[in-house]
Amino acid sequence: MLDVIVIVRSKFLLLRILMEKRAFKISLILEAFQNLEKAYKDLKKNLSISEKTFSENKLVQDRVRIDFNLAVESCMRVCRHVSAVLGLKTKSRDCLVKLGEYIGMEFYEQLEDLINFYFEFRDLKKQANPLDLYTFLKNKIWLFKEFAREVVEFIKRETGNYLLIDFDLLNEKSKHVKESVRRIDFVLSQGKEEFSSKPMYYERAKYFYQVAYDSLFDICRHLAPKFGIKKFTDDCLVLMISFGVIPKSYTDDVMKMIKLKNKLMTNWEIPPEELYEYLLNLKDKFNPLVKEISKSLKNLLEKRSKNP
Repeated sequence: MLDVIVIVRSKFLLLRILMEKRAFKISLILEAFQNLEKAYKDLKKNLSISEKTFSENKLVQDRVRIDFNLAVESCMRVCRHVSAVLGLKTKSRDCLVKLGEYIGMEFYEQLEDLINFYFEFRDLKKQANPLDLYTFLKNKIWLFKEFAREVVEFIKRETGNYLLIDFDLLNEKSKHVKESVRRIDFVLSQGKEEFSSKPMYYERAKYFYQVAYDSLFDICRHLAPKFGIKKFTDDCLVLMISFGVIPKSYTDDVMKMIKLKNKLMTNWEIPPEELYEYLLNLKDKFNPLVKEISKSLKNLLEKRSKNP
């Protein structure tokens, strides 16, 4: 991924300058808003029942209060970070309101209602009137979605990073891949007999393969949505092949990588000779895969620059 940073920097110098000026941690923001989205969906689901059913179901009430707390705390995590980057002096009680006003959110004043309710009832041991809880959240939870949307749009405008790509994360993970492959290279260079007879080499090779694979997967997980891959689990790299991000010629290599990863996850006692052969065949596939993803990212950014 270092390659794409170099390539992209020459074409998107303004983007990098803006990002350095406004050093938002994209991954932090995305992670927090993903947690918010989950809490929001659960709130919508549990508030879709009738007022009477809700008031009679203590379990649902508790679940709603937990999700409400999670939603507020996810927003607060973003608010604290963005406010710090912008130099806004905020406290827990006024952070959402001040940031909402700063970014031009139309209904920012109503965020105060969410915060006041949160501070009054965040302790789940404190009793809350079920009907008041139901009515309040029914009328106010839309503010969570609006706040997230406004913050995301603000950051896109401020940085020019309209795809919300965390270049620092990509750079860090690509370094982990390269360094892990280098260390695997060294271990394997000792020869199969030496590798098989020394547990230290065996354990180090397993560890660095996991680091290399996990780092490659983290790159995939971060970029997959940018390429239109909406739903994925452990099949992220496979889906990147299906979507044309990674050439189909890498299919066998990716499947073997996944197979070895699963073997290491479920059975740490792979025979040394078998692990040696696996690594000998796979170690030189990691960096080319990163480069292929980099090429696709470069093309995506170029298309986006032409059609902002």
